[in-house]
Amino acid sequence: MKKNLIGLVILLILGTLAFVVFKQRGSGTIKPELHDFAVEDTSAITKIFLADKTGQTVVLERVGPTEWTINKNHKARKDAVDVLLKTIKRVEMKAPVANSAHDNIVKLMAGKSTKVEIYQGSKKVKTYYVSDATQDNMGTYMLIEGSRTPFICHIPGFYGYLTSRFMVRPLEWRDTEIFSQRLPEIAEVKVEFHQEPERSFRITHSSERVVELFKLRPVEARMENMDTVFVKRYLLGYRNIRFEGIQPYDQERVDSIVNSPAYFTITLTDRQGAKHTVTSYRLPGNPGAIDANDEPLIWDPDRMHGVIDGNENEIVLIQYFSFDRLTPPISSLLIDPNLRRDN
Repeated sequence: MKKNLIGLVILLILGTLAFVVFKQRGSGTIKPELHDFAVEDTSAITKIFLADKTGQTVVLERVGPTEWTINKNHKARKDAVDVLLKTIKRVEMKAPVANSAHDNIVKLMAGKSTKVEIYQGSKKVKTYYVSDATQDNMGTYMLIEGSRTPFICHIPGFYGYLTSRFMVRPLEWRDTEIFSQRLPEIAEVKVEFHQEPERSFRITHSSERVVELFKLRPVEARMENMDTVFVKRYLLGYRNIRFEGIQPYDQERVDSIVNSPAYFTITLTDRQGAKHTVTSYRLPGNPGAIDANDEPLIWDPDRMHGVIDGNENEIVLIQYFSFDRLTPPISSLLIDPNLRRDN
């Protein structure tokens, strides 16, 4: 028993010595600043600049504790920014690039890498380059600006590579939000059906939480038999409405869409008076597609084209699944006379 214990102690000592020797050989002769990629205090980061070798660039800027913009124009996806900040905070050197592979990796990074600049206030605190994954996809080649020593980097406990987290296409960073207003934030909603104007309606919501419903055609009129519960439930539907994706159409295709007859326009006015709009255009069905009755599908049953806030230079895809509940017949917002208690 005593011999076994002595053997175990000796084994632990030898293991510790081996680990220390390994660490010294692996990084002891390398200046720490050449492999210090992490930024500990990501809450102080105010701007991140990303650029690749093809000329694509993205500037992410903090405009609030958890809000970021892309190139000063659009709101950035919170999930993508959160992942990037966690990566910046936790990234570590896994191992130096082997001497035999050094020149090839340097050439690789010279031709294919993403430049990353990180700012805290107006001060640039870190600049490095992120390149491809290692052959086993368990590490990522990274290089501090001004150095010729690339490293294999990783996040401890994460199995995979990090390249895809440093996206340089602005569309990949775009938040897909169209409407995100809670009921107290909504002052008015107007829904206009361009091809069936008799279906159009407007709902007002006062700061005292009083709602009123108006039909818009043939003349605007207040609906006395509004179902208050249903109308407020309808307004709750604007909490999280998003588009599916942005279509990379050329200008000719964009012009063709926005000059075609619009299907509906929704205009939401918030408490600050800001207007948020989306206009939809029906998407033709696929050739040969049929419905449940074996009739040809004129229109795509799942998706439409959309224009957000009047930006006709950008076409998005929106889903009926999201918008059907925002475009009901006005009759569904009225009290059913067959259910009135005074009948």
